[in-house]
Amino acid sequence: MGKKFKSIDLKEHQSYRYSIFGIIYFHQGFIEVFMSIYMSLYLMSFGVSILFIGLTLAIGNFPWIIKIFYGILSDRRSIGSWGRRIPYMLIGSIVAAVLFFMLIPVNPLTDWIIFVSIIAIANFFNAISDTATDGLVVDITSLEKRGSAQSVCWGSKFVGYLIASILIGFMVELFSWSLYFIFMGFFLLIPIPMLLLSREPPYEITKKFPWKDLKDTFKKRLVWIVIIMFILTGIGLYIVLSMLPLFLSIELQLPISLVGIIMAVGSAGFMIGCLISGFFLEKFSRRVNIAISVIFLSIILFLVSLVQDPLIALIIVAFAGLAWGVLQITEMMLSMDLSKKSIAATIFSVYMSIINIGAMLGPIVGAFLVELYSFRLTFIIAGFIVISNLIFIIFIKDIDKLFKEKNETLDK
Repeated sequence: MGKKFKSIDLKEHQSYRYSIFGIIYFHQGFIEVFMSIYMSLYLMSFGVSILFIGLTLAIGNFPWIIKIFYGILSDRRSIGSWGRRIPYMLIGSIVAAVLFFMLIPVNPLTDWIIFVSIIAIANFFNAISDTATDGLVVDITSLEKRGSAQSVCWGSKFVGYLIASILIGFMVELFSWSLYFIFMGFFLLIPIPMLLLSREPPYEITKKFPWKDLKDTFKKRLVWIVIIMFILTGIGLYIVLSMLPLFLSIELQLPISLVGIIMAVGSAGFMIGCLISGFFLEKFSRRVNIAISVIFLSIILFLVSLVQDPLIALIIVAFAGLAWGVLQITEMMLSMDLSKKSIAATIFSVYMSIINIGAMLGPIVGAFLVELYSFRLTFIIAGFIVISNLIFIIFIKDIDKLFKEKNETLDK
């Protein structure tokens, strides 16, 4: 008789689980590049208006807003002996890959409804996979390693963002958009073998969903302050992210490959911020780092409105990415500290959903402001939206107490 198959316990093999986290978040970087940079340019090449481009981005981002339902599904429903995380990671990756292939024959101008439907469904399954991954990170990462785990995840995501920003521009200019969609379809299948070899730690699911834990979470003033900050930051940030590629292409008349390079420089700044900040932020106050990042990011958004040439754009976008990276890791660590294990994927997905409200509203607001005023005034308004977070940061008085508990902060 042959040897019995032996799966790899993710909790006992840090390098292996970090590899899986890294690959999946690396994929997220590629997907986000298309959503935040190239999809608007792709739609523009077919003659789609700026308002419909903003609407397409908003609808495409909508599945990320309802991540809480994916979190409840992953927290509450395991699939056989596979567990409650890995099966959803597998299903989400496979279906999203198939849907990328389906984009190839669709004309987004004449078949806009079909195009936006495929984008939304693909993001739906991608969000399911992402939510299960978030839950798995919380499940198997100790309190002491949360900063480094988030640095691996978000750093990997923006390594993917960096590579995709440059690669896709040249791929499209030298070949075609169809080649990109084919590439993405196969690319999303890469982590499947590693997931099939993996085993997540067992977790006893209670018969009833712990609604009390969820209700207790939202009784905390700090949670609501964080929610408001996430929404405001997201709206301001995604106003700029969604309109910046169009600004560079339309107003500065830059080729698609150069637009990609400039955005890649921004992702490099983000990557550096993500990679270095987690290890240091574990030792310092979240409040101070959030305040610095908000001020820094707001100033940079104001400066974006003054950009007149590619070189200045490279510099400003790089610093914007750095400030965003530090802020992002700080917010992710805070989200983990406010996540109980009994509802880890659920509550963590709530925080991610809140951030994605900004990702959905930002493009709509940005497109409306650009049509009503101009790109430059739109960026100034975005800067004021982000800096308004300072009003709420000053009310966070006892944030340091969060880090004296062992993931049971909300039991008080």
